[in-house]
Amino acid sequence: MAEGEGEAGVSAMPLPPMQFVSQYTTENVSRGLAPPPPPPITDQYSMFGSDYQVDDQIIRPLESQGIRRLHPDKFDHKLELKKLNHSILVNFLDLLDILIKSPNTPRREEKIDDLNLLFIHMHHLINEYRPHQARETLRVMMEVQKRQRLETADRSVITLTCTLTLT
Repeated sequence: MAEGEGEAGVSAMPLPPMQFVSQYTTENVSRGLAPPPPPPITDQYSMFGSDYQVDDQIIRPLESQGIRRLHPDKFDHKLELKKLNHSILVNFLDLLDILIKSPNTPRREEKIDDLNLLFIHMHHLINEYRPHQARETLRVMMEVQKRQRLETADRSVITLTCTLTLT
C-alpha cells in the first residue's frame, strides 16, 4: 500500500461547503461580490436537539436540568469535590459488595443511580471551575508573552550595545 493510501484524515469540524468557499476569492471580496456573513443569533437556537436562549447561562443550574442538588447554595468547591470523591468511592465499594452477595437485588439499581447522581454533581462542580481556568490560562499566557518580549528587548539592547562598541 502506498503512503497515504487508505488513510482518511480526521477533523473535529466538517469540511466547508465548496459552493460558498469558492465565492470568497480575493477578487470577489475586493469587489464586494462575496456573500455577506450570516446574521448573528438574537433569540433562540437549537443545539444537539435541545433549545437554548441566547441569554441562557453557560453553566446551567442542576435544578433547571431536573437534578436534585446534593450540596448547599454556598459551599467550598474544593471541600465538596473531596466529599463527592469520597462518596463515589464508598458507593462503588457498596455496589461491589451488592454484586458479590446478591447481584439481582433492586438495591443494585439504586446504588447505580446514586453513583450516576454523584458523577453528575462532580462533573457539574468541575465545569463551574471552567471560567476560572480560562482566566488563569490567559493570565499565564500573558505573563509568558511579557517575559518573551522583555527578553527580546534585552537581547536587542545587548546586540545594539555590542555593535556600537565595535564601531
